[in-house]
Amino acid sequence: MNKYIEIKNAHIHNLKGIDVKIPRNKLTVITGVSGSGKSSLAFDTLYEEGKHRYLMFSNSGFMVEGESAFDQITGLSPTVAVEQRIIRQSNPRSTVGTKTKISNMLAILFATYGERENKCEGGRPLTMEMFQKNSAKGMCVKCLGKGIVKKIDEEKLFGDGSQKIEDVCLGVGKRGSTKKMLESFYKYYKVTGDTPLNNLTSDELFVLKYGDYGKSSFIGFIPWITEVTNGAFSATGRLEQMLTEAGYMEKGKCPKCQGMGLGEEAIHTSIGGKTISEMEQMYIKDLYEFLSKLSTKNRLIQEILTKLECMIDVGLYHLALSRSLPTLSGGEIQRLFLASYIIADMDAIIFIFDEPTIGLHEIEKAKLIDIIKKLVGKGNTVVAVEHDEGFIRQADYIIDLGPDAGVLGGAKIYEGDFSTFLSCDDSRTAPYLSGKRPFVHKEDYRRFNETKLLTLKNASLHNLKNITVDIPLGVMIGVVGVSGSGKSSLISETLVPKLKALLKSKCIMEDEVEEAIELGQVELLGVSQIKKCYVIDQKPIGRTRTSCLATYTGTMDRIRQLFAKASDLPPGFFSVNAQGGCPKCKGEGEVHYHVGYGNFIHVKCEACEGIGFIPESAEVTLEGKNIKDVLEMSVDEAITFFNDKDEPITNMLETLKRVGMGYIKLGQKTPTISGGESQRIKLAKELSKGQAAKDSLYILDEPTTGLSFYDSEKLMVLLQELVDKGNTVIIIEHDSHVLSSCDYLIEMGAGGGKDGGEVIATGTPRELKENPHSIIGRYLC
Repeated sequence: MNKYIEIKNAHIHNLKGIDVKIPRNKLTVITGVSGSGKSSLAFDTLYEEGKHRYLMFSNSGFMVEGESAFDQITGLSPTVAVEQRIIRQSNPRSTVGTKTKISNMLAILFATYGERENKCEGGRPLTMEMFQKNSAKGMCVKCLGKGIVKKIDEEKLFGDGSQKIEDVCLGVGKRGSTKKMLESFYKYYKVTGDTPLNNLTSDELFVLKYGDYGKSSFIGFIPWITEVTNGAFSATGRLEQMLTEAGYMEKGKCPKCQGMGLGEEAIHTSIGGKTISEMEQMYIKDLYEFLSKLSTKNRLIQEILTKLECMIDVGLYHLALSRSLPTLSGGEIQRLFLASYIIADMDAIIFIFDEPTIGLHEIEKAKLIDIIKKLVGKGNTVVAVEHDEGFIRQADYIIDLGPDAGVLGGAKIYEGDFSTFLSCDDSRTAPYLSGKRPFVHKEDYRRFNETKLLTLKNASLHNLKNITVDIPLGVMIGVVGVSGSGKSSLISETLVPKLKALLKSKCIMEDEVEEAIELGQVELLGVSQIKKCYVIDQKPIGRTRTSCLATYTGTMDRIRQLFAKASDLPPGFFSVNAQGGCPKCKGEGEVHYHVGYGNFIHVKCEACEGIGFIPESAEVTLEGKNIKDVLEMSVDEAITFFNDKDEPITNMLETLKRVGMGYIKLGQKTPTISGGESQRIKLAKELSKGQAAKDSLYILDEPTTGLSFYDSEKLMVLLQELVDKGNTVIIIEHDSHVLSSCDYLIEMGAGGGKDGGEVIATGTPRELKENPHSIIGRYLC
């Protein structure tokens, strides 16, 4: 077998026809600044070709030849990849347990060995489905498996009868599908949206509330609210939040299943004194210990223990099987996949990872590196796109791309071992690793007014131990701790929902948050000192396959106007979602062929030649560039192009560049944008509005995810400027260089799960370096 995987003339995206060699059965790291071509080489070239070759010989019965991203690849074996930008878990019913299949295994265990309570003996035989919330046979009939019931206050919702029909339920009857839904009611009962409720007869009011399918075909407000708020879409959360804030809806534990979401048989069946719901709510580390001590030993329990042990090894000991996948970070989801690969015990595979150290504390990274090296030791090849210093130092082979991003990147800067890499002066990364260019740190920390604080009291969500935390205002704060120590529980799931409840519309965030029932006793003092709060998370942006950077940021509307002025066509002809979209590919520029096993081949659309627009639209040019040419521009290129054409477009693009997104194309589809990129784009969108001047609070979760040292440094300069203007920035971070640049640190710990949930150290980075209780202190610069 070949000693190397050799790639000749890789030229997809911004790769400049490079030749690279990747040693087999070794750990190779591909590094470089953001946008230098790392993902293009690792995923769009190496992984895609490995998948393509597998499908050729997998008996799929279908073959399509797409455009080649290279001239030749030799030494290739099957590829497996987990990429940050395509990990999108949006179904709230999908959990750690369902993803790993451990919930299924526990269901079988309970169906086979479960002990029923006396009152349930003699009932139906136990089956696997009875222990699954997503099964009709297992879910609680009252809450439909959610464990929570929502009560609508009809008296408040319909008021004293003086309001108009269209104003009911916060005026939803004035817009969209609800307006259409009401038309059948208006027509049948000969009323309008302006009709006051007092003018309706008791029968008509009853139908307005509860519907009458037999006469008017109107579903009714109460059934409609119930249906929408039980859905899994973004609109669900927004409506629910609005109704809760207005006092029209209350939530509480389901009284029938006591919040378990399961039916009678599952609630009253146990193993070792615990129900399946109690086991799924345990931290993985605790569940492993519990099952290990059971007197009953069988093959199924051993298989469950093997899976749990792998999850502990990859740093997921702090999770519970009941944890919803949309609440996990990209790094946590990637490590779930990594655990499954280890369990499968495969060899001769090329594994490709995208920043596997994301979300890990410094002390946890060493264990992850050991696990990845075990994969290599089994005869596999591992290729990782990575920026972490410790991980890069452990690599057997380095490929550095650059020197910069976009059109200024895509070249091979270095290829070889780590020791020689340190002396590569052309690299943007090597000088940071060798110490020639130290990461910019603050020499003096901002002093804060001890009376100007946010104080969070009685925080006890998840593993938080009823703690009180002071958060100084007017400085940059870093929140740090090992996985499961309580960082997200404290900031994202306690502080943010309390801020939203108190600031309401002054708390700006794209995805509405749900205040947990357990937050009732939590107090938040000092909120009056904050004028606005911006919560900028890593959740995906864009809702459709044709959504792109330009549409999300609003620049596309202005670009369409410029092209419309340069022609006799209306703006809609420059939208792939309107008249301008190619009818064959629906504006995507490519068609998708399902080839079995859940795989698709994407081929350039022949009708529009991959541009996504109809010929009439593509023929219009602006200074020699058509609409597709413009969308193919990187942000850096577009700044030059639009500089004297449209100031709002230029301002938006300049802000994107400042947050490290100068390399991204205007037309890059939002489903291909990673969580870290999504967060920085959201930040740029808010900053470009120029509204926050002083006393605003910005909350970000790992803002440097996916950024090189070079790009992280630029982002930190921007965040420091926000603080200099009188604002407060809170970041949840693990990067020691970034944490060393903060004014004040809050460290959670000491461990994860039940061993965490407390504040173990606070103060400046210098103070934590000298604090014997601090774990992160020894890693700070």
